[in-house]
Amino acid sequence: MKILKKIAAAFAAAVMCTALACPVYAENPDKVVDEANLLTDSEEQSLERYINDVIEKHDFGYDIAVVTVNSTGGKSAVDYADDYYDYNDYGYDSAGSGLLLLVDMGGRNWHISTKGNGIRAFTDYGIDRIGDKVAGYLSNGDYYSAFEEFADQSDSYIEKYESSGNAYDVGNRPKNYGQMFLISLAIGVIAGLVVCLCMKAQLRTAVKQTAARVYIKNGSMRVNNARDIFLYNNVTRTKIESSSGSGGGSSTHTSSSGSTHGGGGGKF
Repeated sequence: MKILKKIAAAFAAAVMCTALACPVYAENPDKVVDEANLLTDSEEQSLERYINDVIEKHDFGYDIAVVTVNSTGGKSAVDYADDYYDYNDYGYDSAGSGLLLLVDMGGRNWHISTKGNGIRAFTDYGIDRIGDKVAGYLSNGDYYSAFEEFADQSDSYIEKYESSGNAYDVGNRPKNYGQMFLISLAIGVIAGLVVCLCMKAQLRTAVKQTAARVYIKNGSMRVNNARDIFLYNNVTRTKIESSSGSGGGSSTHTSSSGSTHGGGGGKF
């Protein structure tokens, strides 16, 4: 009787959780798998906490993982990253949403695999941009900073997608505040220079004359014959740039498990 009551209670709890749309938690708690030993124990623990903080910040809607290996065993970085994600139980919700960064030291490859809502939040453009930032640290051997940057960028891209429903993409790029500041500063300097030059010009009492007409008394000169002589022509051509344009969004493929993944990668 007690066993039947426990089963009934568990069933009721499951029904209640489904009705309330309770989050489905990833079965794999390891967010940092450093098989290539790129991090110290303290760095690995710190990174694990940091990634879990980002995951929790977004209400466990996206899984985030970092995996380093010395070899992919003959697999491509794409296949290895997708399979590692699928067969090691990563991903939240029924779609297994999230992303995984693979660093293959043997081939000097990085690859980001996305799944579920991760495909929508991280477009091809976004992955390339994140990869450029991460690869810079990887090339310098600063692995902890590379993985921390990956977590930071993941946080930023997820927040953008959740707040607006639109991911960072070709036509919706992140604002470069540093560049905007430099442009604003340059405009201010140019405007100030123009004002100063205008004020300087007003202080002059003598102005150089390039024609003799100012020295001629009105009515003292009569022109008996006048004609126009064509000397030269001046043609200005403006090139009109054409642009074929490039689409955005996320390209997808099917992994060996039959799951749909997005992603992208490169060398470092």
